[in-house]
Amino acid sequence: MAHADEDMPVSEPQRPEVAEVTVEGANKTTSSTVRAFGQLDVGDAVDSDELEKVERRLLATGLFQDVHASTEPLPDGRVRLVLRVKDKASWVVAPTVALSSANTGGGLLYAENNLGGRARKLALAAQVSTGESGVYVGFLDPIVFGLPQLKFSLEGQLRSDRVDEYRPGASQDDPEILRRTRFNSASISSELGFILFERVRAAAKYRVSSIDAQSPDPEKPVTTQAFSTGPSLRDTSLRFMVGLDSRQTLHAVTEGLNLEGSYEVSVPGVWSEFRYRKFGILYRHGLRFFNEHNLVLRGELAVGKDLPFHQELVMGGTTLRGFQYRQFRGDTRVTFTAEYHFPLFKVKSLAFRGLGFSDTGVIAWRDLPSDGQLRDASGRLIRGYLPQTMASPDSATLAQGVGAGLRLYLNNVVLPLLGVDVAYGVNSGQVRFYLVAGVTPS
Repeated sequence: MAHADEDMPVSEPQRPEVAEVTVEGANKTTSSTVRAFGQLDVGDAVDSDELEKVERRLLATGLFQDVHASTEPLPDGRVRLVLRVKDKASWVVAPTVALSSANTGGGLLYAENNLGGRARKLALAAQVSTGESGVYVGFLDPIVFGLPQLKFSLEGQLRSDRVDEYRPGASQDDPEILRRTRFNSASISSELGFILFERVRAAAKYRVSSIDAQSPDPEKPVTTQAFSTGPSLRDTSLRFMVGLDSRQTLHAVTEGLNLEGSYEVSVPGVWSEFRYRKFGILYRHGLRFFNEHNLVLRGELAVGKDLPFHQELVMGGTTLRGFQYRQFRGDTRVTFTAEYHFPLFKVKSLAFRGLGFSDTGVIAWRDLPSDGQLRDASGRLIRGYLPQTMASPDSATLAQGVGAGLRLYLNNVVLPLLGVDVAYGVNSGQVRFYLVAGVTPS
């Protein structure tokens, strides 16, 4: 005869409730910041899975060398949640070095990743290079009002860009510069972001900039203007982004998926003297293998309409290794990058990691004016295209680079130290080197 309790469902063990939360070991980070990032508080139920999630959330902030979450039983059946953390060195003063084809230079960076112990980030940088020079100030608060769901950033830049336009085609051994134009600009931007359910992200960004173009270099073959000189113009835009982001970076290994779409508009209605639009779809995916191996994938589709010269889409350099810095230009771009990162060896807290990569990109012009000149409503020239571009307006450029690199990380410092890549341009057969030391703000 069957026992009466054989047909009764087996209940899952009840998870204890958190009665209090304590933070130990944090020398700089405030307890409220640790608790906010942990996202497990008084009144929540806890088990081993939840403790593991808390540890991953805290490690993913990049603020801590080590994290351990545990519980201690209390007389009333509830538990005390104990968060033990070890802070990383949060600030650094470091040189920045850019060494790649057509862009060589360096500068100095000050970065604080845990301002006031509240995970706020402040960066001050100055750089002089052949491609772009200027000063940068940036501030990010990732937990506005103590809420990790709300982020706010503010950035300002003064820049001078040397913009080279190359003869079209990816197969050139030594691409010819047809026109060289210098742009001076000043900009300030602010972004407000929201995070829902830990993975759904949305943001709105407002940017105001002043653009001033100089006359083309008379030593280059093409001396007609790519952008009208004269009084500076105000370029203001409003950008919206929404997406899914489950990525976490734990000890230099990134895992998770990021999908997002964006729309940017610049019209007089947002206080701009330009009229253009940009659409974008971004895919990023990190996969962990063998504990410390990492496959990182990145794909992007970007489409612009009526883009002025300084807002055109570009490829080359660190964005397409194996080719000159910003060698290719267009208003429509598709790119895909695959990188496989793997550990080499460690010297105390210094980790050496290698990588193999493949960069592929397609860029094209979709709709060029028949006279080769794009003008604004007032008739001012905002883009004069090269005769060589107008000769084949419907052609697309496909380029691919493959290679290997080295990355250095210091476990007790928030920022990476050094990156070196060697790339082979499949189209041109050329080998190019890329070096980044410190952090280049962007």
